[in-house]
Order: sequence, then C-alpha cells, then structure tokens
Amino acid sequence: MTRSVRAALKLAILRICLNGLPAREHAVVAGFPDEEGNSVEVVRELAGCLPVYWLVAGDPESLAWLVSDADGVSRVRCVRKNSLRAYWAYVTARYVFFTHGLYGSPKPPRHKTIVNLWHGDGPKRRPGFATIRSTFVVSGTRLWGEPRAQGFGVGQHGVLICGNPRVDQFARPATDEALRELKLEARRPLVVWLPTYRTTRYPGDRLGAVRNWSDADSLSVSAVVQATLTQAVQDAEAMGVQLVLKPHQLDADNYASTGLHIITDTDLREARISLYQLLARADGLITDYSSVWTDFLVRDRPIGFYCPDLDQYVGGRGLNVDHYPSLLPGQLLEGAADFRTFLRDCVDEPAASRRLRRRAAVRIGAETRPAATRRLLDAVGVRCRDTRE
Repeated sequence: MTRSVRAALKLAILRICLNGLPAREHAVVAGFPDEEGNSVEVVRELAGCLPVYWLVAGDPESLAWLVSDADGVSRVRCVRKNSLRAYWAYVTARYVFFTHGLYGSPKPPRHKTIVNLWHGDGPKRRPGFATIRSTFVVSGTRLWGEPRAQGFGVGQHGVLICGNPRVDQFARPATDEALRELKLEARRPLVVWLPTYRTTRYPGDRLGAVRNWSDADSLSVSAVVQATLTQAVQDAEAMGVQLVLKPHQLDADNYASTGLHIITDTDLREARISLYQLLARADGLITDYSSVWTDFLVRDRPIGFYCPDLDQYVGGRGLNVDHYPSLLPGQLLEGAADFRTFLRDCVDEPAASRRLRRRAAVRIGAETRPAATRRLLDAVGVRCRDTRE
C-alpha cells in the first residue's frame, strides 16, 4: 500500500468516526505553527472551561511555557498531532478549533462544532478555501470577514467577527526582563517592522507538499530599499528609538547589512514571549500587506506602511481590495524622510494621526475591544462551569 493510499484511508476512517461517534465534553485545538497565537489563546481560555487536547507537530514539553500560567492548565493535554490519542480526541470532541484545517477538514456533523480560527485578516488575495470546512470561521474585521461566508462555505451566520484571539496577548505584555533577553531597552521607544514575505526560504517539513514560492521580488536585493532602511536605522538611533525587524519564519529576505536589530522566532522562544507580547510593548508598527495591522489597531498606536513594491505586488499575487492605500490607518513610507516623520510620531503622536487611525478602524469594521477569545467561546456555545483552579 502506497503512502498516499494509506493517508487517504486514514482520512476516510477519521471522517466516518467523526460523523458516527457521539461528542464528549472536551475540545481539540490545532494551530500552525504550534505557537500560533490564535490557537494558543483558545487553548488558554478553554482550559478554564473543559478538558482540552492541544494537537501539535513539535515536542509537547517545549510548548508548555505558552500555557503554564493559564487558569485550569491541568486540563490541557498536549499531544502529537499524528498519534492515535490525537485521532481519538478529534473524532470524539464536542468542539474542534484549527488555524489551517485539520485531518482533511471534512464537513462538520451536526452534533459537533468545528471552528476555523484562520490566521488573520488582510488584503492579500487568496484562492477559495471552501475545502477547509467548518461550522464557523473567525475574523477581526467586517471588510475581510464577511466574504468568508462564501469563501469558506459557512454562510453569513457562520462568520464570527469577534476579533482574533491572539490580540488577548496584548494584555500580557513582555516584561522588562524579556526585553533585555532580546537586547532591547525597556525605557527606550520601540518600533517593530513586520514585513510580508515575498519569497520563501523552505526550512523543513511544513504544510505537506508546500515548498518554496514567490509572490514578488525579494525586497532586500533592492539597493534603494537597502539605502532607505540603513538611513532609517541611523535616524532611529539619533532619536533614541529602537527599530526592530521581526521577519516571518519563511522569509528569504536578508536585511543584516542595514544595521536593523533583527529578532527571530527562536529569539522570542528563548525569551519565553510571543510576538504579540512583544508588540504589546511597541510604540509603533511598520508593515505592508500583512494582516498584523488589523490586530494592532487594538493597541491604538501609530502604524506605518512600507510598500515599495506595491505596483508589482498588485500585479503579481494581487490584493483583494481596490485602492488599498485609501484604507490604511497610517501613512505610506516612501523614503527616508517619511520614516523620520513616522518615527517622530511614534514618540509624540499628533492628534491627526490618531484620528486617521480611528476612522480607518471604523471603515474596515475592526473589532478592537479586549477579550476576543471569550467572545469567540460565547459565540460558539462554550459555557464555563465553575471549575477554574
């Protein structure tokens, strides 16, 4: 029997069991990567309500720190995703939550609730994902949430615009000690640049058959980009601002020669903080087509957009909205002078900047209230008994 036949047989058996077995009072959560913020926050909140099976690809012990201080942590069972224990937990769970699909994502039976947490809102064009089936799909904005009714085949009633659970990490900001681990100074203003990856650097066994791909030319090979960023680093230092780059784990771009302070996923892991806990200490954010800015609206801090390849990106992968710059809650940074203005705004923000951001939040229908995860669990019917430790 070939590997593909075995995999198809396994999924077929899981589908039959999912439909035929009764639901037990526990939940299953799976995210990609294992530390993905939406899945982690759902595990943490569910732990105070009912038993949770957290299905992971990596070493369960290495992930324990992410939930160790959560209420009801003793009810969390972290198990390998491709194990019999994980399969059994999945087919018998009353609630299933995932970020990128799970076990082929079959159509949910009526007696079980399956929630697609997804992994953010934003303008990047994506193909239809109706094959990732679920009862509900989560969003943080009306602009990008409402189209998911058709895209994921859940109908309007199945779209939950409750905010992405990971924004709850803003309420647990990185400590001064964690910042020192990252070679940052707690007393100095911090601005984080989170660029979308244009070209991937494939690091190993991730997402099945997906390998390297490119949505646009690498930014770091551009002499203009290199010069702009090098000047921005120098200007930030002169202002006393810490300008930090956190690249995506798949990003093939290399900005080391610009002098940017680069923080990796490994650095965050060693400091025992998440990306959003770092952002909770940020005075400003720079990004482009990433969904992170829709989450950062919760912080109500300046957001700048560095999109030197806007025309190429629109003509390549494409965006799912017209006139993207008109939606933005902050300025487009087109050169070193714009960077200087933005960095000053992060230290002392003018009222006009705040008004622009708040109008943009209304325009896209952003959910900016705290407690997103609790709203999600309420919406899907998870009721916490008085079992918190």
